[in-house]
Amino acid sequence: MSTLKLREKKMAQLREKYASRIHEDDQTAYSEYTVIAGSTVTTSLSALPLPPQPLEQMDLPKPSSTETPKSEKTKVARTQRSEQLGEFEDNFSWILDCMFKLQADRSIGEDCPCGTPGATRTTRCSDCMFGSQPTCSKCFIAAHHAKPTHWAEKWDSDKGFFIRHDISTLRPQGYSIQFGHLGVVCPYTTEENEVFFHIIDCNGIHNTKVRFCGCPGSLDRAKQLLAHGLFPATLARPQMAFTFQLLETFHILHLESKIAKYDFVGALRRLTDNAFVHNVSDPYPQFRVVTQVWTVLKAMMRLGQCHGIDQILPNRRPGNLIVFCPACPEPGVNMEPGWERTPNHLRHLNQTRFTADGNFHLNHFIKNNDPEEISLFRGNAYFPKDEKFKPYIARVSSDIPEKSHPCSHLSVLKNRKEKKFDYMDVSGASQVACSHVIIKSTVDLQLGERFANTDYALAHAIQQHRPVERGTKMNCDHLMSYDIACAYHINIVDRFKKNFPELVADVEAIRWLIPLVHIQNHKDNCTYLHSSAYTPSAGHFHGETAEMPWSESNQLGPQTRQMNNGQRKDVLIDNAGDWNWKKTANMTTTLYNEIIRAKVLADEKREAFKALCELYPGRIETWNNLDRERRVVSKGKEVECVYRHSQKKEPSHTRIYNLLIDELQAKISIGTIAPEMGLIPSFLKDGLSILETKRRITSKLSTQQHGVADPKLNDEISKQRSKLRNQINKWRRVQRKIAPQVGDHVAKQALSFKTLDSTEDENLFLPSDFSLSDRLSLNLIQLSELQRRYFQGYAHNYKDQVRLISKSLSALRVEKKKNAYGQDRHTRAAARISDVEHRLDLAIEDYNATRSALVSLGMSEDDPEFPPLTLKDTFRKRTNTKRAVGDTYRMDGLIWTNTGATGGARASQAASSGECAVSIATQGSRAKKRQYVAGKAGHRKGKRRRLNGDEPGEAGSAKDQKKNRTDGWIWRPTPGTDLTEKELAEWIEEGDRVQWFRAEAEMQRWQEELETLQADFMRCIRTFQKMSEVWKDLAKSNSGEPGKTAYARKKSSMFTEMAIRGQQQFENAGYSNRVLEEGKILADYLEIDRSDLEKSLQHLLQPLQSGTENMNGSHDGLSLHPNDESSMDTDMTSEGMSGTESEED
Repeated sequence: MSTLKLREKKMAQLREKYASRIHEDDQTAYSEYTVIAGSTVTTSLSALPLPPQPLEQMDLPKPSSTETPKSEKTKVARTQRSEQLGEFEDNFSWILDCMFKLQADRSIGEDCPCGTPGATRTTRCSDCMFGSQPTCSKCFIAAHHAKPTHWAEKWDSDKGFFIRHDISTLRPQGYSIQFGHLGVVCPYTTEENEVFFHIIDCNGIHNTKVRFCGCPGSLDRAKQLLAHGLFPATLARPQMAFTFQLLETFHILHLESKIAKYDFVGALRRLTDNAFVHNVSDPYPQFRVVTQVWTVLKAMMRLGQCHGIDQILPNRRPGNLIVFCPACPEPGVNMEPGWERTPNHLRHLNQTRFTADGNFHLNHFIKNNDPEEISLFRGNAYFPKDEKFKPYIARVSSDIPEKSHPCSHLSVLKNRKEKKFDYMDVSGASQVACSHVIIKSTVDLQLGERFANTDYALAHAIQQHRPVERGTKMNCDHLMSYDIACAYHINIVDRFKKNFPELVADVEAIRWLIPLVHIQNHKDNCTYLHSSAYTPSAGHFHGETAEMPWSESNQLGPQTRQMNNGQRKDVLIDNAGDWNWKKTANMTTTLYNEIIRAKVLADEKREAFKALCELYPGRIETWNNLDRERRVVSKGKEVECVYRHSQKKEPSHTRIYNLLIDELQAKISIGTIAPEMGLIPSFLKDGLSILETKRRITSKLSTQQHGVADPKLNDEISKQRSKLRNQINKWRRVQRKIAPQVGDHVAKQALSFKTLDSTEDENLFLPSDFSLSDRLSLNLIQLSELQRRYFQGYAHNYKDQVRLISKSLSALRVEKKKNAYGQDRHTRAAARISDVEHRLDLAIEDYNATRSALVSLGMSEDDPEFPPLTLKDTFRKRTNTKRAVGDTYRMDGLIWTNTGATGGARASQAASSGECAVSIATQGSRAKKRQYVAGKAGHRKGKRRRLNGDEPGEAGSAKDQKKNRTDGWIWRPTPGTDLTEKELAEWIEEGDRVQWFRAEAEMQRWQEELETLQADFMRCIRTFQKMSEVWKDLAKSNSGEPGKTAYARKKSSMFTEMAIRGQQQFENAGYSNRVLEEGKILADYLEIDRSDLEKSLQHLLQPLQSGTENMNGSHDGLSLHPNDESSMDTDMTSEGMSGTESEED
């Protein structure tokens, strides 16, 4: 008996464990057995085991395996959202029951509680949430005299369902909504005062009857409607009105979702009757006008024009309807007393930062004359007055046409000729915004983004303040970022002298920049002339904020292009004001997040600069005496400065390898470094060899995955992995001597066993494998600098290798075309070409991998010496055949035409069309055809690989000959790599110098940004405090009008709360001590902070103390140097850029 129980228990356990794998049917067989125990006889039935399944045999998993059962694998984990949906789906039936119960009411037909004889429950309210029990119609009217737009649902006993009624149709004699007298009929009512009326509310369109008050001295009809929260469609004898709640609801919906007025009215009509919409009145024409008026009136209320705010803020333009930036400098509002004493090297504390950009989605179709084609904002907001702007554009258009600058490669100057603007009088809009993404001004464009339009937008932004205040603002610093600033700013003073003479002084004070994203598509010269990265007191001003509001306003494009001109501008102005207000409300949170990030980055950049100072102690004194703001234009029209590597010769990795050995041996001999450091050159060389082997194995694995299984290839991969493992083990032993601090990372990787069977995935943990902060913490700065120098040499060698393979590939293709007749020759030639193509892919991958390591080590992503390399860049016109048709319009690819330092000097590919090609190709500037993909060099589909109709390394097809094709940058002839020892040393030292100056610039810019954010934060808080006081004063000055007084107090309380919240966030950011003592300004506190930071650099810059001033004197940054020019001292020779620009412009 015990044996049977044990068996049953075991079977139960097995069934529970493998329940999902047991197949049962209705053919179970049972066995009967009898057990005799003493005098007890027990008979039982037991199910026999099921026969094996002939077609589905499922093996039990091995005990040691951790594989998930198949049934569990296919089971998808349900998220919280899917569980919530499932909960509803499982209960659809009873939810629907509840919804259907609302279609009827059991109390219908019962006596009404009012007790009126014969009155029964027939009518209920569909809009009252509670207490909507059916009553008689008389009781319904009595309960809703203050809610006349609630729909009445009356039971139709003949049809057997509720029918919707307006309140005016509930009684046979009718009912009129009475204005005044609390709903009681006016004693002076007449038939003339009782009219049929349309009231549009959020719940639909009501065709009802209203009765105006006729008492002597009563208000006119429009005022009676407004007094009851109804906005009349007209002021003279109105017959239609919109509830305030409806207008406010639409206003917010439109601002948030960009719903069109036509669609909103359509939704109201369907809410009224979703089946017979054609029977519902259409108030769209009146709604379009009323909403335009409503937005202007709300703006006048919010911005204080109804209260007389201009008298309290005289520095702003009278009558303005603009939401001003709370963080930008505004004397008289948010500037600290004595801010004029801010020293020049801290001028970024009181700095206006404007950005400009054009948008061609906000275009407008030509419309016939429309009497409503006027903007109700009348030039007091972001758009200027048409009465001034249109004559200006007409006059300027007749002037001498603008000539494009050599760097005006953007399409903005070409768009004026595009056919897509046919039948349009406005092709887009040009907008000026500040760095806090607050819109300043907007103007229309006509067939392109001309300088004249941007001039007017800039002038309109400057004119937001009165002339007396603008004169005061001259003490502020001014930055302006524009994507074609390199061309735009050249003659701007002359243009303003002619068109805006009163603003010339403002424009002359502006320093011109190019946005940091757009500048990548400019010539390299623009980077060193107009990049904020190399502009003193510019902080980290990226200059791209003018584009950020377009994501919202572009959603309005399909609506506004069909409106009349006045409606279009008012809609765009209203949305711009709403954008500005949302940014204002969130400004302190935004500044808090930015200041936290800036603190981290400023510390990180400072530590990186310290590390470089420790790396080059003997050179800093010489470097530090160089002028950071000097720009010299060479005879080749290339800008030379301390931030740019100007040497044109490229040393090979062999020369750099030997030089590294000599340097390290010299340091070992005098005891400067440990003897094991002499192993670094061979350590880096072997590491690079290991990386190459890893890429070869990865390439073969990719080929194996996308092709037919090849045992021979598997054997090759296995042998290479074994060889690679031996290489890595040997290399690790050297690594333990040179960089023992990475041992924990190596051990952690080994213990994970993830690379046990895939050696090619093992991380070597070179300095380039770590972030900058990790390299600092692991003390890998010196090793990373040596790796950078060595990898630079190898990158040059890889470029040479790509050139050589591309030449061979071109020759093989020509040979195949001439001589590969017959199947045998054709197959052999194709095999050779395929092999060389594979080698080219690997060479490109080697270069790009080395380039990625250099970027990780601090090289700029846009370094012109080592741009990204793709298959397209290997294109070159054939040299072993005669000149082809169209060769005059083709240029060799970047791999052949780029030497690094002069990568942007070659002529534009589109010079004939007035455009400039990008000097550094990006994904956005090239066709997305076949390109190099890391890790997939061995994978190719199809018989032949093509690139825009061309093969790499040779001229294009007839189709491509029609295009202005350029040869790859790799085909530019290198000016010789056979350097002397002196030239090689100079090349390497210049690279070290550029690295040091760029690191210093990064440190300075982020320190300036951190200081600027502190000033912005404090100005923002002061703005809220000031506006709170302003609205308090407005409440007092309007004390005779209770409504205005209450509104002003409400606004004052709101700004007070915003100021308190901002102060708390500023203190949470770590600046609770930034409470300015009387007589002090923020600059005084920042001077102390900078003095403390300077002490941390004191021992690194000790040799420089004699003959130089400290940072509180005449220096812009934390690094000591004797230059303190407020603007760039650009040395332009007769052959330089200045002369070129003036001639071309």
